[in-house]
Amino acid sequence: MKKIIFPLILFFSFILCSTAFSQLSNVKVNSSDSSFSIISGNNLSWSYNVGTPGDTTLVEIWIDVDGNGHLNTSTDVLWAYFNQIDGDSLGQSGGPPDIDGSENGQVTFSSPIGLAPGKYILEFKSKGTIVLRNGTVTALSSPAFTISGKITTPAGISPANIVVHLAANNSNEDIFWTGITNANGNYTIEMNSDTSGNPWKLEINNRFILWPAVQANQPIYLTIDSSISTSYSNNNFTFDSADAVIDGYVKDGNGNPAISYVNINDPNNRNFYREVQTDTTGYYRIGMLTTDGFPLTNLNIGLDNGDDTTLLNTSEIIPLVNTGTKITKDFFVLKDNSTISGRITIQGNAPKYMIEVYAMNSDSGSSTAYTNDNGYYTVKVSNKIYNYTIYLDNSVSGYNFTNPVAHPGDKNVNINLSVTGIEQTKSSMPKDYSLSQNYPNPFNPSTEIKYSLPNESSVRIIVYNLIGQKISELVNGTQTAGYHEVTFNANNLSSGIYFYKIVASAKNSTKEFISTKKMLLLK
Repeated sequence: MKKIIFPLILFFSFILCSTAFSQLSNVKVNSSDSSFSIISGNNLSWSYNVGTPGDTTLVEIWIDVDGNGHLNTSTDVLWAYFNQIDGDSLGQSGGPPDIDGSENGQVTFSSPIGLAPGKYILEFKSKGTIVLRNGTVTALSSPAFTISGKITTPAGISPANIVVHLAANNSNEDIFWTGITNANGNYTIEMNSDTSGNPWKLEINNRFILWPAVQANQPIYLTIDSSISTSYSNNNFTFDSADAVIDGYVKDGNGNPAISYVNINDPNNRNFYREVQTDTTGYYRIGMLTTDGFPLTNLNIGLDNGDDTTLLNTSEIIPLVNTGTKITKDFFVLKDNSTISGRITIQGNAPKYMIEVYAMNSDSGSSTAYTNDNGYYTVKVSNKIYNYTIYLDNSVSGYNFTNPVAHPGDKNVNINLSVTGIEQTKSSMPKDYSLSQNYPNPFNPSTEIKYSLPNESSVRIIVYNLIGQKISELVNGTQTAGYHEVTFNANNLSSGIYFYKIVASAKNSTKEFISTKKMLLLK
């Protein structure tokens, strides 16, 4: 689950604006339907009913800036927003899960919440019905630790009411504490004595209000230890005005706004990565700086579907970004609701190894699957896309075949790999360097990474985390030409996005093959 919002807040006295047939009802906070206040860090539970089992509810968390208990979008500040789905026990939609795990028309959640002291408004939206709750979070009476700093914003963008989020950086990432900046951009987070989340991750939570300014430094990691200090200051963040901007809208298969994460990266530069969340209208803006190394070429921009493996991958290539560039790219979030299946054979026989199969429409989305050892595959697709071209991974680069075009629901989409000579059989050497997508992906806790070398080569395969820190070096040495694979075990790592990179060069060659791919660890 994306750690932006999470277990949140069911505050408080409610105002119900409903149609004649209410779709949201029986909203209770800590088993009560009356207003209340909570102490930061205490457990909060909520429940509500939806009109139809499986319904989705959009939840928005607002900072009640004027403190009057009523939502005023011109003064109050939106902090976080997410979809919560009845029956979604894993939080695949990017919001908190429905902890009863049943698609039964009732949504429940409970968790300790370390919200900054202040006034809040929580807004539920589903099928034209709106429920508002407002309330107060009071401070810890005796905080054990304080974390403070300052946020600097570009001219014209207020540094006030920016949420700074301190999250446990372990398997229980739902534990968090927050601080809210004042008019000068200063913030303080107060937390209790539980430091089990070490090292804690400190980051800006509602960056969307700063669009398209670019956060100059990445999240800050803090190891909090009372034997060293109880006060951690000067944890500062700076935002710079963008020199180039890519924006657009993300919609679902029915044309409705979709809440999603949009990221852009340079496949050959692990240090360049941007990610933003769309707003509640599906709009996003990503900024870039001249210091990123303009001109930037062949950037990959796409949607991060988080934990939801039912969604197709969507990405496009941005050929060139330079100073003053303004590009608009719209995306669709499409769920798989159909399949394409068939068999891959080699000279009419089973391949005896797994081959990665891609069903791809360059304008709309793609999906992947693996054959079994007998060559049979089934790849999940969306019937919102009519044409898919079937591609195979680089392990079959020595064979001749035609990429078929298939449609959702098609069966027997078969490909027979043929050879033109004895040197093109699978047992021969690959013609090119390649790095395949890890399998399985998402994975827990281990995954296989395959790669090919056309010559004896010096090879390094390195794993990095999202902020470019080296996690592991899987291979470092000279390897013979051929097809290789290595296992990456992430037993000691937390869930999240990681990158793996190959750097290979033949003996006495000054040219390097460099390729980077993304993988997702889900625990």
